[in-house]
Amino acid sequence: MVELTNQPGVLRFEISAWPVDGRLALPTPFPEIVSARLLGGGEPLPLSWVFNTDASQLTLELGPANSRAIPARCLVETAERTGQLADGRIVFLAADAQVTGGHARLESHPGNHRIGFWTDPSNSVTWDYKPTRWGMYDVELTYSAEGGDGTEVEVELAGKTLTGKRPSTGSWYRYRTLPLGRFYLAKAEPFVVRAGCKRMTGAAVMNLKALTLRPAPEGGPVAQDAAGLVTLHARDAITHSVMLRYEPATNKNCLGYWVNPADWAEWEFEVTRPGSFAVEVFQGCGAGMGGSEVEVEVGGRKFKFVVEDTGHFQHFIPRELGQVTFPRVGSYSLAIRPARKQAAAVMDIQQVKLRPVPERGR
Repeated sequence: MVELTNQPGVLRFEISAWPVDGRLALPTPFPEIVSARLLGGGEPLPLSWVFNTDASQLTLELGPANSRAIPARCLVETAERTGQLADGRIVFLAADAQVTGGHARLESHPGNHRIGFWTDPSNSVTWDYKPTRWGMYDVELTYSAEGGDGTEVEVELAGKTLTGKRPSTGSWYRYRTLPLGRFYLAKAEPFVVRAGCKRMTGAAVMNLKALTLRPAPEGGPVAQDAAGLVTLHARDAITHSVMLRYEPATNKNCLGYWVNPADWAEWEFEVTRPGSFAVEVFQGCGAGMGGSEVEVEVGGRKFKFVVEDTGHFQHFIPRELGQVTFPRVGSYSLAIRPARKQAAAVMDIQQVKLRPVPERGR
């Protein structure tokens, strides 16, 4: 196993030799894991992880050796406290929760803090939170449970309620994530998060480790049109950010509030007609605010440009950066990251277009 990258809250590993039993031992104490996935070879595969009773041993369950090609990549997400991480995730941890009721309580071992003894379905846990921005999020629950398949959990966020039926994980020490749905946070104002039980079928609701709000696009899936053009609207972006966000106002309809140079935007899209494409970014920038350096990464290529002053953040001009080739049908992504912020804000982005380039001789 070779570690590829390490940043706050994210660990990426390359697995060059598959464990015979499909189980990868991790060193302990280990940071609090809230999610683990196997990457490559199709859709990311959610993984489970298992502690022994005192959390002195930790194992990541990779599954059979033939489930992924070698080398395989593994992504483990962690958090040490409740709050928003640099990649835009908002994580609510059991260790910071307020418990209501006479049974559920915090159990703690190094790297394995959880709300356990949840034998009364009327008990609940809450967190108070002040967000930095509005936006769309996918909500995930990190939990363990022995038995009680079909227990229905509910999560309330800023007046909205999401529910889900959780399966057993096979052990109170075996954790996994459960997607609960998509949630739009309309205002950057304080709100309360509550996790509770709508219906309990076993001996206890669950061991609750964490609740994660993962940045999600506000638009729909992106695909090529009949002419081969791929248009990446601002509303379709995933904003990995604490301040950058999609601004839906009619006079804006763009990515704005790009005041944090660590924030970045990503689009995922489908290519059905492979070929070469011109990369065109529609950027706006207020008077005197130009000069930031930005990098666009797509299809294995990187394009750098300097933001132009357009006189107003919502006065957008096209910037053609170069050409990229998508050799085959499939899923791709495009990322825009600031390399250096010149003034108060980097820029606003209205859209990115990938225009098909005619083959020579046609």
